[in-house]
Amino acid sequence: YPRDTSPNLDAFADEALVFEHAYAASNTTPTSFASTFSGQYPYRVFIGWNLIPTETLAGSMQQNGFHTFGVFNNIQLAEERNFGQGFIDYAVGSWPDEKALELGRQALEDAKGSKFFGWIHFISPHTPYDYREMSAHLAGPQEEGRYAKTTGGTFDIESDEELARVRDLYDGEIYFGDHIFGQLLSMLEDMGLADNTVVIVTSDHGEEFMEHGQVQHNAMYEELIHIPMMIRHPRMAEGARTDARYVGVDLYPTVAAMAGLEAPGGIDGLDLFHPFDARRHRLSVGMTNDKRQEMVNEQDRMKLIVGCAEFTEELYDLSSDPGEKTDLILDRPSMAGSLYDSMEKITVSNPCGLLENANRGKAPEDHLSPEQIEQLRSLGYIQ
Repeated sequence: YPRDTSPNLDAFADEALVFEHAYAASNTTPTSFASTFSGQYPYRVFIGWNLIPTETLAGSMQQNGFHTFGVFNNIQLAEERNFGQGFIDYAVGSWPDEKALELGRQALEDAKGSKFFGWIHFISPHTPYDYREMSAHLAGPQEEGRYAKTTGGTFDIESDEELARVRDLYDGEIYFGDHIFGQLLSMLEDMGLADNTVVIVTSDHGEEFMEHGQVQHNAMYEELIHIPMMIRHPRMAEGARTDARYVGVDLYPTVAAMAGLEAPGGIDGLDLFHPFDARRHRLSVGMTNDKRQEMVNEQDRMKLIVGCAEFTEELYDLSSDPGEKTDLILDRPSMAGSLYDSMEKITVSNPCGLLENANRGKAPEDHLSPEQIEQLRSLGYIQ
């Protein structure tokens, strides 16, 4: 990327194992986190817009003597929706990321001196994309225009100029989030934790800026599910990169293995440090509160997107077409059929039927307080 948006993350990557082909298990925060926490695809554990009671990574760590804490700066992950399973200390809200960082510092202070598993989730970059003086070199001040100061929780695009402005604001949000991350790393150094702590950086989803005619995250194209995944281990060689495919469900068994634990049988994820066939079919699952429910299967850089509303299929060769501009569904029907057949084998069912069943229920107001609903509205989850 030509702009210097992430100097701290770039420096971190030089010390970490970087997964070049890392994918979210889903395209929205609650579905993606449900999979990451449980090691299972969202249609199995995110039912009726809640994480069902299930064994989680945090729960496994707690049961094996680790102090567990979570700081989650997104009200979608409220305890009322069961996302606090396994965490001894759990803070969730909608705050400036500076407060999330301070809560993380307090949690780390409390955990010092014991084995701990901590998860700190910063909201940046996420709507609303706000103008910040610290990132003015990326998104300079404007006096006029709908998005002079902020996009608000939701936005649309009416011109190329608006698209450029929104992208600038997003780059500014990345720069701000990178600054917060740099402070977290400095905090670990100051506490004497950096040399004996595994640090993992990843994300729950990406964003679209009209690459496929939409904004935000309502589909399953690369810009929405291709995410960062980096692991810095005190005893791991620096600066390595791998083309092994990571999906969000893999975090649970991978972290468990690093801690000397066994993940439960029957989950969908794989331990990334255990030899396995890197070409194995892996799914990403799009579950939203509208009719756009999709499932993705990708192998050897061939990617099939199945849309469930009217049963549509799209096929892309990511090796030659990483931007997914040329749909090959009519040119290579046998490849599409093979990918769909393996999708059915993985789900042991009709994939679209699974998504329809899992999406039953009202979202996302159920079980939440008026204050929490207003926080969701400010982030663009509720109109």
